[in-house]
Amino acid sequence: MSGKNILIAGTGELGKSLSYDLLLQNNRVIINSRDAGKLKEIVSEFSIYGKIDYIAMELKDEGSCKNLVVKAAESIKHIDSLIVMVGGFIEDSIENLDGLESMITNHLKIPLYLSKYALEHMVYGSSIIFVSNSSISIKNKTNLLSYSISKYALEKSAKIMAAELLEKGIRVNVVAPEYIKQNFEIGRNYSKMRKYGDLETPPEDISDLIDFLVEGKSSWINGAIIPVDGGHSLK
Repeated sequence: MSGKNILIAGTGELGKSLSYDLLLQNNRVIINSRDAGKLKEIVSEFSIYGKIDYIAMELKDEGSCKNLVVKAAESIKHIDSLIVMVGGFIEDSIENLDGLESMITNHLKIPLYLSKYALEHMVYGSSIIFVSNSSISIKNKTNLLSYSISKYALEKSAKIMAAELLEKGIRVNVVAPEYIKQNFEIGRNYSKMRKYGDLETPPEDISDLIDFLVEGKSSWINGAIIPVDGGHSLK
């Protein structure tokens, strides 16, 4: 894989890990989050590895999603891969739906709006990748009602989108860790940081999967929801 234009929306520790990997493979990367200071630090640290830029913008509605894609397209012309990692986590229940609006916005509306506008700048062979949760579809997590339904809806949306975009040759896939370890560091031996069945997954493990889904060797994987949790969801 080389020379692809990649937009990462919602850059946390996973986005940082992924950016590093993608740059090493000669891809051009644009990262986004609302934290301009953090984005500047990442660009400053990683610019020696390749072409990386940032767009500091809070994604909160359709307009902001459109603006992000438009700004990205101004510099990269077309988008080979859109990777949406917008996060957020609120505990709630049917008796206390405090997180309903924000969870649906973060985990469903924003990925869909970004995809809608990114498609205008995609070509045959482009891809969209979402991040979900490995046990959402198989476990009934009490006190995580809004988070769970928004992630479950995102997974179903990805499958429908993949079906809709077959003729355009644009793939849509989902990676699904359980929880993501923080504090990514270049060169660390992350394989010693986890064991099978752990709750948390190092961001490097997830980045490896996303790398594979972006590159040509995964061109026949489409509409898939792929767990990357070391088997935690099997418990």
